Amino acid sequence: MSEAIKYDKYEVASLLQLTKDEQFKLERIFDVYKQQGGKHFYYNMFNSVRFPDSIDKGMYTIYYTKPNETWTLISYRHYGRIDLWWLIASLNKIDDTFTPLYNGTRLMIPTPVAVRTIIDSIKNKI
Repeated sequence: MSEAIKYDKYEVASLLQLTKDEQFKLERIFDVYKQQGGKHFYYNMFNSVRFPDSIDKGMYTIYYTKPNETWTLISYRHYGRIDLWWLIASLNKIDDTFTPLYNGTRLMIPTPVAVRTIIDSIKNKI
């Protein structure tokens, strides 16, 4: 497998020909990569996000998954946007987000205040 190439977030916006509105819709806090000759960009976020083993109970709520729920749907139900699924997976130390969740899987869902705190913390480390 060829080595991945690291792209600046502005290079990605240019390569994907995003409009000004599209460029700043999502949090762009992780490095962006693409395999040489590949056609898809990806984030290497699991190497950047680490949560302590013990987290204050006020920073999350408990949620039990429903049949056939996807990560993006769970994110949308809790935050009104689909792009924060990675934060839920990271907090729950789930790195295989391609395998469907079992019905009734217990997840810790970060509160909106916790989400902002976590994202700001990640941005400050970059």
